Amino acid sequence: MKAAVLRDGVFSVETIAKPAPGIGQVLVRILACGICGSDLHLFKHAADIVRLAQELGAAPDDLTKGLVLGHEFVGEIVAFGPGCVQRLALNDRVCAMPFVDVDGSIAAIGATTRTNGAYAQYMLLPESGLLRVRDDVETDAAALTEPFAIAVHAVKHARLTSVEEIVVIGCGPIGLAIIALAALRGTHRIVASDLSGARRDLARLLGAEVTVDPRESSPFAQLRSRSAATIFECVGAPGLIGQIVREAPYRSRVVIAGICQGEDSFLPMLAISKELCLQFVSYYEAEEFSEALELLSSGRINWRPLVTSTIDLDGVAEAFTALRGDNGHAKILIRP
Repeated sequence: MKAAVLRDGVFSVETIAKPAPGIGQVLVRILACGICGSDLHLFKHAADIVRLAQELGAAPDDLTKGLVLGHEFVGEIVAFGPGCVQRLALNDRVCAMPFVDVDGSIAAIGATTRTNGAYAQYMLLPESGLLRVRDDVETDAAALTEPFAIAVHAVKHARLTSVEEIVVIGCGPIGLAIIALAALRGTHRIVASDLSGARRDLARLLGAEVTVDPRESSPFAQLRSRSAATIFECVGAPGLIGQIVREAPYRSRVVIAGICQGEDSFLPMLAISKELCLQFVSYYEAEEFSEALELLSSGRINWRPLVTSTIDLDGVAEAFTALRGDNGHAKILIRP
């Protein structure tokens, strides 16, 4: 099978062995896979991330084997391994949380050489974790389930009410999904901040009332109240948490979904004096993943503006170049 393999900071389309499903596994043909911000982090900092993971107890990983990224996927079942109960059928479209058991431990799909991700024509998934995609649901919508699950999780922990103001810093796919969900839940005033004018336009399409270029003004200057805003940090840039602590209104809740790869700092005395709540969020629960797929399937979410480009495996390297800096893209989908 063909796969886009990352090795020594370079993508190449290679022919690798097509995997065979083991006990309780299914072989899935990938129909679409999104390029995630964490994929960009791995592209730039894979060696550092693997080293840090090993320091924290993860299994050793040999990046010279080549890394096949991709954890935002939808595919169709083409084969069942031994021991499968086959509650779903061949050719059913499915998505799943991106985790698989490898040699008795859980591995993150698309983040380790121990299991291939979805920048490939086929991949293995545990049968027990599959969610069927209804026939009336578009494949591109289902491919957005994973990032929307992250947004569902973040919004849940924000405990939004229907009358408060929120600020979303960073209008990439996660920030845009948070805006869509917050608008759906009745949050009346959403302020969105991003360097890209195109992404600010997308934020307005999805429910932001006010958009701000942070190079020109602070999003907090657009708030009507001087207290108790809910702030979503969806960038992960060094120094941003400290800036939010300095500028956030009194008794705000700060939900931090952006992944800063290095150490960062803020002034605790200032956060204490403002009585800020800092809530760090990661991934999702199984029911939140299911909720995300249901929302995308229901027609209540305007997901189409998020898909800004579709490519094949040969376009992966160029897409990663395009996703650097102020590019205007939200979600690029790969069709292997």
